[in-house]
Amino acid sequence: MPASSFVAMGLTDADGITEFYKNTGFSPDFDGYFNVAEDAYEANFASALETLKKYYTYDEATGMFTDFPSVEYIYNTSSGHKAIAEYLQSVLAGVGITMTLTNQEWATFLNTRKEGNYHVARNGWLGDYNDPISFLDMWTSGSGNNDVQFGKGDHAEIAMYNLDLTPFGSDVKVENGTWAETYDAVIAAVKSSTDAEARFQMMHIAEDMLMASGCITPIYYYTDLYMISENVKGFYSNPLGYKYFMYTSIEP
Repeated sequence: MPASSFVAMGLTDADGITEFYKNTGFSPDFDGYFNVAEDAYEANFASALETLKKYYTYDEATGMFTDFPSVEYIYNTSSGHKAIAEYLQSVLAGVGITMTLTNQEWATFLNTRKEGNYHVARNGWLGDYNDPISFLDMWTSGSGNNDVQFGKGDHAEIAMYNLDLTPFGSDVKVENGTWAETYDAVIAAVKSSTDAEARFQMMHIAEDMLMASGCITPIYYYTDLYMISENVKGFYSNPLGYKYFMYTSIEP
């Protein structure tokens, strides 16, 4: 039976056609914030080592760090999450970094994250509608989903962020402001804006702020694989993976 193919597309930008991630990042050489091309792996690895060498002792003879503190990685029960955790553990062990793995059941895991009682934690999110704000507003200081604790606790008074929204007709311009004074402000401006172009440009600013912090490291993307005959019409699947057959028909 012949099968039709579907091309996956990420969240769109203001034009509704261009993918949002293709207009992000700090380098003109690749889309997004990380070069994920296969031939960039070694260079990325070497760059990470050079950064860590600035702060920790590296034995060139053994290729190991000798004084890097051990870290703990927490994840919730799942064979898939465990496999990813073990891979990360093995990569770090290869350069002398000890990372212990802690598996927690879901309720305990959520509480541990929300309390900020961890070194590194697995997290995952799905955008249930086509708008980047479904990801970006998670990280405001008052958000219940802000498990990286930005703008909370000891971080609340840290003033090191800059924001200029004056190009969008706003009077918000902050230098060395707190997370609440900057990130919260740009998200609030996005939510109140009626200018689609300005709104998306401000979301790019928000994402730049978030990714420059280093608090989030995307390493894995869920996939939804299925086959469907090209004779099936009217079928669709939403971003959460739900399949809809109410308008489906089979044509010869």
